Amino acid sequence: MERLTEVGFQKVGFWKLKDGHVDFELNSQENTINVLYAFVCEGEVMYIGKTIQPLRKRMYGYLRPGKSQSTNIKNRDNILASLVAGKGVEIFALPDNGLQNYGGFHINMAAGLEDSLISSLSPSWNGAQSKVIDLAGHSKVETSSSIGNEEFPVTQKKPLETISTDENLKFQFHLRKTYYNQGFFNVPVAYMDAFGNNNERIEISCGKHATLFEGHINRTANTNNTPRIMGGRQLTHWFKNSKNLDDQIKVTVVSPNSIFIE
Repeated sequence: MERLTEVGFQKVGFWKLKDGHVDFELNSQENTINVLYAFVCEGEVMYIGKTIQPLRKRMYGYLRPGKSQSTNIKNRDNILASLVAGKGVEIFALPDNGLQNYGGFHINMAAGLEDSLISSLSPSWNGAQSKVIDLAGHSKVETSSSIGNEEFPVTQKKPLETISTDENLKFQFHLRKTYYNQGFFNVPVAYMDAFGNNNERIEISCGKHATLFEGHINRTANTNNTPRIMGGRQLTHWFKNSKNLDDQIKVTVVSPNSIFIE
């Protein structure tokens, strides 16, 4: 725990029980983005993750995780079991202060620390093997393919059940004329299972200022059911003001219904 506070982590909230379900309270940093966060149980660091979403929204992801969000499900179950056992679970956070730069480029300090902290502290809810405590107080070890920020190349399709919101699942596409003028893009086949269902809403965050707006997922436009991310006029406006035709666009999948476009 001291290692976290030494690098600047501060307690910002805690988990609690509400009508038998997991809930949380945040006292600060609730709307901060680019945050490294930790769950601490009785002074022991149990989990470290990061998010480009506002911290409050990321915490909401643990309340009702989707079937594909294995990390969210495991953490929710561990939090619930700890609370039922009478153990407090605190939320600590370290936001990116925006002061780290190299060669004129901003360095996200929070993101850069994540792998090192996980490697050094080995939180039991992170990594390839996580101890999951059931509500009867028993424990078991579950295996997960989520280690650190493992990235999968475009040629490798990542199984749906291993996708989690704390992994940096990334892909790229070229900004062709149709995309540029109409505000949409197609997802590569290798990443089609990382996204939600047809007509579901998707949160799109763009650029260094994290401009935020909503689009939707279209799985009928392409014959192979790969998602087409429809950002409409707002994405068209952002493309034309921030990018050039044929630019290589980098996309980070935050969750099945949330992406970040660099």
